[in-house]
Amino acid sequence: MDNIFGKEGFFNKSQFKFIRYLVILVLAGVFLMLLGDFGKDVSTSKSKQSLASRKASSINTSASNLEESIELKLQKMLSQIEGVGKVDVDITLDSGSEYTYARDYQDSKQESLEEDNSGGNRKTIQYDNRTEVVLLNNSGEQLPLIKKEVKPQIRGVLVVAEGAENSYIKAKLLRAIKIGLGVPSYKIVILSKER
Repeated sequence: MDNIFGKEGFFNKSQFKFIRYLVILVLAGVFLMLLGDFGKDVSTSKSKQSLASRKASSINTSASNLEESIELKLQKMLSQIEGVGKVDVDITLDSGSEYTYARDYQDSKQESLEEDNSGGNRKTIQYDNRTEVVLLNNSGEQLPLIKKEVKPQIRGVLVVAEGAENSYIKAKLLRAIKIGLGVPSYKIVILSKER
């Protein structure tokens, strides 16, 4: 058999070898392209995940810093109340702060009237709306301009204080926390501390 399609076939042996090598090369090229895209997807998803984890960790850090700041301030304030000794405070927040960023709004409207050769008219109106976050340059780093910051809600307050076994002192502590933080009494627990 001289070729694959009989004596009067389409390809002779040398043409068949050439086409076979060509098909192998094309398949290898397709395989390499797919392999290259796979690597890009993995690296892109890893970079997106690392960016998301950095944002989440900065939010958690911000919330814990806020908790610590409020705890220290409240601890200092409560320990100054008459009859109260040493005080430990633990505050739990719902989440981190929520920010509203300043935005630059650009709206444009473009109208055009076209006439064709047969005397017909066509009016087109194109609207273009763009919104961009306003960025400030801070030591070479672009940071968004914060328009409004909403502090997180306090989920609960735990106070362990010397002197809290006295109901009068406990009531003074409760009132001070309610007024100082604006937290309802059902979110506050005051326990006495051993001396």
